[in-house]
Amino acid sequence: MDFNKETPVLVKNFHYDINEEPETKDQVNFGLKQVERQNQDGTTDAGDNGNYFEVAVVFDVAPEPGHFSVSGMISQIVQIKEYFGDGSDLAKTDYKLLSRPLIEYIETLTYEVTQITLDEPVNLNFQANF
Repeated sequence: MDFNKETPVLVKNFHYDINEEPETKDQVNFGLKQVERQNQDGTTDAGDNGNYFEVAVVFDVAPEPGHFSVSGMISQIVQIKEYFGDGSDLAKTDYKLLSRPLIEYIETLTYEVTQITLDEPVNLNFQANF
């Protein structure tokens, strides 16, 4: 599968908390919604080269040993080249490919925030549930 990133990754929200009581959780969910792409002149792109989708990852993660949590939602608009379906028939490997840039953003944000707040960066290594 080949796709174009039509917009930069958008961090819709990102939240960091220190947990009063240690707890672990790993809720990372993937969403895919077909969207219309607006051209700069206000017209709608017909999607002649493939359909447009908003790819989103919603997450709520508290890695071992559970001293902090990060949660939020990150998304991006992509065009899947030469694909004209609604997204429901894509393979799991396609979902992984579409979500990976967003997962990397979550990993990077968490690394940077924990480097500042805990004085020791934390590397997350996970993937979205499909």
